Amino acid sequence: MNKNRFYLLALLGVLLAVTPSCNPDPCKDVNCGANGTCLDGTCICDTGYEGASCEVEWATKFEGSYLGKDVCGMDTYILAKHAVITKLSATMVRISNFGGFNSFIDANVTKSDELGFTNFIDPTGRRFTGTAKISGNKLTGSYQVTFSDGSSENCTFEYTK
Repeated sequence: MNKNRFYLLALLGVLLAVTPSCNPDPCKDVNCGANGTCLDGTCICDTGYEGASCEVEWATKFEGSYLGKDVCGMDTYILAKHAVITKLSATMVRISNFGGFNSFIDANVTKSDELGFTNFIDPTGRRFTGTAKISGNKLTGSYQVTFSDGSSENCTFEYTK
């Protein structure tokens, strides 16, 4: 009789070991693409990406051709030539004709709707530090430009695609 109980318990143990769990994998049918990881059924996107499947690059929101104005101190400068934003990577963009300076700056996409640039020196030697935020087709922000002679200006800008 004890032998039968032993076999019965051993058989029960084997059955429990090979029986599938009642908790299915919550990530089984979730596709986060190459830019995300599934955690408990939800995609956690890599920095620079968003969307249900982490398919949208942050930088693409900023791409385009903009017109607008820069206000530096008491002076307002209307862009006569478009400022053009192109994507360099998911988290980096280049702004050509930024501030109407007929040059470019490179900016980091720090959040899905924000840019930042710190001590970026353009090809003419001007140093730029600032931030920008996009909402719909409007890009607004502020920056400081330091010229090669050491003088500087604090500016705000508002550009529209």
